[in-house]
Amino acid sequence: MSQSPASVSPLRRALAYWWYAWGLSWCYWGIRGANQSFFRAGIRSFDRALRLWPEFAQVYYRRGLIRGRELSDYTAAVADLTRASTLAPEWDAPYLQRGLFRRFPGDQAAALADLQPYLELARDRFWRAEAERQIAMIHAEQGGDEA
Repeated sequence: MSQSPASVSPLRRALAYWWYAWGLSWCYWGIRGANQSFFRAGIRSFDRALRLWPEFAQVYYRRGLIRGRELSDYTAAVADLTRASTLAPEWDAPYLQRGLFRRFPGDQAAALADLQPYLELARDRFWRAEAERQIAMIHAEQGGDEA
């Protein structure tokens, strides 16, 4: 899912993966203990991974999820998910999450602009169905009968 440019040495990529894994562990403990300080520590670990490997799309994706879901920082989450989708345009997950993070604060047009490409790329039936449901709800809320 993430890029492996020749300009990033194998050692830097390995260290970036290490920081990414360390960030995931912080986030795991944040979920277990419902403690936002653990999520912030995870974000700092993800930041370190990105300093080593700025094109590591998975880190932008995970950081975006944590910022949006756990820290309610939707603006930063959308920025991270946008970067992830730019680095890995055929990866479906950033489009779905970005669409959801745009939908719930009320930017329905932007949500549709993300959920539609998600449907073109997605293979997972459960999440496809959820995206289709969200699109239908947006159309219903806008007074349209198209789904």
